[in-house]
Amino acid sequence: MSSNIALRSASLFCVLALFQGIFSTQSHAQYGASPSQTGMFFDDLRARQTSERAAANAATRDGDVAYDFDSGVYRDAQGSGMGQRNQDLELARDISRPSVRSGSSAYAARSVGDYTNYSGQYTTPTGFFAPTYTSDPFLSGKRNLKVGPVNVGFGFFQGVEYNDNITRSADATSDIITTSMLSINANYRVSQNNTLSISTAVGFDRYWEHPELSPYGGSSGFVLNVLPGSTIAFDIKAGPVYFTLYNRFSVRPAAQNNFALSQNQTFGVFQNDSGLAANWRINSDWTLALNYMHSIANALSNLSGTTANNTVVNAGRATAFNRTTDSLQGSLTFSPNGTWTAGLEGGVTSVNYETQFNNDGNLFNLGLFVVMPLGKTTYLRAAAGSQIYSFGQNGEGTEGFVAGGITGNAVFTNLLNARTGDKADLNDFYYSVTLSNTLNSRVSQALTLGHESSLNLTSNYITSDYINYGLSLVAWKGSKISLSGYFENAQASGGIFAQDIMQHGFDFYVAHRINSKLQLGTGYHYGYSDPKAAGSANLVQGGSQNFTQHAFNIDLTYILSAKSTLNFGFRHFVTDVTGAGDQNFDQNRLVLGYNYNF
Repeated sequence: MSSNIALRSASLFCVLALFQGIFSTQSHAQYGASPSQTGMFFDDLRARQTSERAAANAATRDGDVAYDFDSGVYRDAQGSGMGQRNQDLELARDISRPSVRSGSSAYAARSVGDYTNYSGQYTTPTGFFAPTYTSDPFLSGKRNLKVGPVNVGFGFFQGVEYNDNITRSADATSDIITTSMLSINANYRVSQNNTLSISTAVGFDRYWEHPELSPYGGSSGFVLNVLPGSTIAFDIKAGPVYFTLYNRFSVRPAAQNNFALSQNQTFGVFQNDSGLAANWRINSDWTLALNYMHSIANALSNLSGTTANNTVVNAGRATAFNRTTDSLQGSLTFSPNGTWTAGLEGGVTSVNYETQFNNDGNLFNLGLFVVMPLGKTTYLRAAAGSQIYSFGQNGEGTEGFVAGGITGNAVFTNLLNARTGDKADLNDFYYSVTLSNTLNSRVSQALTLGHESSLNLTSNYITSDYINYGLSLVAWKGSKISLSGYFENAQASGGIFAQDIMQHGFDFYVAHRINSKLQLGTGYHYGYSDPKAAGSANLVQGGSQNFTQHAFNIDLTYILSAKSTLNFGFRHFVTDVTGAGDQNFDQNRLVLGYNYNF
């Protein structure tokens, strides 16, 4: 009987994996390169398997959500675990989260090479095994359907957006963009200890007036989106060991983004991560977790940009960023009384690029970490250790390169025919600290800071010192006030495209539940970026220009029923460039959306 169940499970997993392979296309990077990202993976894995045990014992589906009337949001019915990321702060951070249609310049230098998430300044609000949160569309909450033995949650979003400057340039080009998105969260409990699940959000954008300007949409203007974090997973319990066999996939726009002002250098990217993770409870005090992951990243189109008169040009083959990574990481933890945890973390990652634009390399990391309560309302996660990167050398970098391309946009007609010319290896320390504090039922705050290196797109790696802080409070019934701030100082390792960048900013958001049906929110973002071309980068980027950004947003949410909402959003961006007024630009976005939770 058990063998038949296992066979059926394996067959179903293969079918789902085949479905995923057909309808997804993207890449993954920073897991294995960034210790803080890798550490969060093991946190998510332990949390996942803890919830699996609870669900198995209760014989119910985990992850259900309930609607909180006073705050007007959907919340996990089980509450937040120790040190988990704070969803309430995301309201303040929406407006500054960069996306392909957004005018936001708040890109994090340390995560540009990570195709698995949008490279915003703040920590991603979702875990490794769940689609990343996005404000456009407004995905919120789920409802359960029962299809035989399968629990299914569906959410559907349909939106239309008017964007008056899709190229984010002084010579604005407007377009109407429609978005359709289906979110799926389903699981099938094969037996009490074995569960097959899928979590994804998949849909299309359609550029109606200028399909040629859509990222990897081509002449059709259709853009496929599979949100990063979409996962098919099979959780298995074998004695004291929990296994998670997973396939994680995404299709989304990415930016070449070596911190030029204009982020028009976009290309579609497909990522697929296949892996096997194991969590072994050795005894009541010791736990060993291991994860092997094979990741592929493939560009779906050429890198493109626009000239000063909005003529679309091809800046080179984005396939230069195609890569394969193989990573083996481990985490050994000691938790003698269940209230605090200390451990050893480390691993090795091999990075192989399809072309010679970037260098292949081997990445090593080893360190210690601790997770513990500080009093009754504060939790600390701290980690520190060593990173060692060893890269090949691909030439001087100027071979095949002719500068003097497109004025103002830092796009060069044969950019990717060159090589980075970066010959730097790394032997450095890393550290990361996260403090999560709940003062009372109305006030919570979170602080994250660190120093670490990660893969970069236009140099071997980039090293960043960063800090971000968030405060969330309920000032009156039905309200939610959020304040977040960030600072980052980053240096690229070298080569002809190397840039150093210092940036800081803050986000403020106020939401109020006007009545049982209507919620209003308004927010403001300030951001400042100071990129400096380093070394030979001055030859190809023409020096450095600071830029300042102000952004405003208004959101209205009307609850049509317990399962459906109507959303209206307005975004206004003002970007000023020091000493280059011809590069200043404004952008306005009007988004109308309908969300239905089955």
